[in-house]
Amino acid sequence: MIKAVKILLIIIAIMVLACLASIWISYNWLTVSDFTVTSTKISEPFRMVLISDLHDHRFGRNNEKLAEKIQEQSPDLIIIDGDMINDDSENADTAVEVVRALKEIAPVYYSYGNHEYAYMEAGHTDLQNELEEAGATVLNYQSIDLEVKGNPIRLGGLYEYGFETGMQSEEENQRALSYLEEYVDTDRYLIMCAHRPDSFYPWNYADTWGIDLVLSGHLHGGQVIIPGIGGLYSQLEEFFPKYDYGQYKLGDSDMIITRGLGSNPKILPRFNNPPEIAVVNVEAE
Repeated sequence: MIKAVKILLIIIAIMVLACLASIWISYNWLTVSDFTVTSTKISEPFRMVLISDLHDHRFGRNNEKLAEKIQEQSPDLIIIDGDMINDDSENADTAVEVVRALKEIAPVYYSYGNHEYAYMEAGHTDLQNELEEAGATVLNYQSIDLEVKGNPIRLGGLYEYGFETGMQSEEENQRALSYLEEYVDTDRYLIMCAHRPDSFYPWNYADTWGIDLVLSGHLHGGQVIIPGIGGLYSQLEEFFPKYDYGQYKLGDSDMIITRGLGSNPKILPRFNNPPEIAVVNVEAE
């Protein structure tokens, strides 16, 4: 009997240690995921790095390990897709130091998430100036036309929804509509940075607008990843969501949702879910 109890305690201890190890890995073991999208609008391949949802976490001093890992990917441009800070952060130092490090690698484009909006609403109105002074181009209801490896690109940023919904005001709906009408008025390859993927996946709305590629985060990969099943929970779809992380087709449009780099400490810890640097290869069809 005593021997059986000891064995049971050992098994429990091993399980607890394994769980703690998985949680630690899910916050600290940087991984790289490669995605490929193709288009007839592309003549020469180029590469982007997509990161989001750092939530004030640090990979080494001043996030130097994160910067080193991104540099290894040799990106042509870097997309930061929001929630790099928390709504209750005292300052934006984490986001600023990441931008400063990454601008030495490739041009950096920053689109807001819900935590940046809440942070600014709490009185930190200088966020955009801080990010721009650090070296980022902030895309908040803004677009920029680029030539990347000879390919004409239009890169945009939009946090709110690309369709009418009761979750935003009529004024916000009109603002999004006006912006999107201007954004899609081009023959360039359209990339939209949309922190919330539900801005464009309902009813394949990205395809309705004619957007070629949507880059999103927000969902933290479902927070807990169950092998063979996927993410456990999404605040957008609740348990076992269809959209949690990875690459999706929305009609003729592509969507990539990164698992992100961290998690708000107020919610369930990440588990079996290592932080992700998403590498997006855009190639000719």
